[in-house]
Amino acid sequence: MRVTTFPDWTFDFDETRMGWYNINATRITGNLIGIEGTDEYSGLERIIADIVDFELTQNRTYSYWNNIFAEIFKSNGIIFHNNLELKNPNEHFKSWVIKLYNVELYFKSSEPEIRLIKNEKRLYSKKWSKFNGTEFYKLINEIKTSCQQHI
Repeated sequence: MRVTTFPDWTFDFDETRMGWYNINATRITGNLIGIEGTDEYSGLERIIADIVDFELTQNRTYSYWNNIFAEIFKSNGIIFHNNLELKNPNEHFKSWVIKLYNVELYFKSSEPEIRLIKNEKRLYSKKWSKFNGTEFYKLINEIKTSCQQHI
């Protein structure tokens, strides 16, 4: 599973020499994150991790993050069921579950903590206050591994 898009952000790739890019990401509010001289894949991964770190500093609602994961799954063609229907991603936080095949991405708002569960076994767990861009990719890779036969 690749993360090639992120809601509210656009990406600009400038190939400076064969296979090396300057990558800039711009948020609809005008915020800019850039990386110079990197290959496309690892550069995009670094930009997304920086975006996650930035969005976490903005104190987005937990419902917003439900929307982020749902959009990533949609962009990868992953069939899922989301128990949180949002009319506005800035609604007050709620617990939510996104079911992907036999895997559940679960956010528990009372603690708050994000978990990945497969067959009632916890594969990933992180207190929300410790979650960051690096942890985001650990979670994405764990989801990819857990759903390998379907992705």
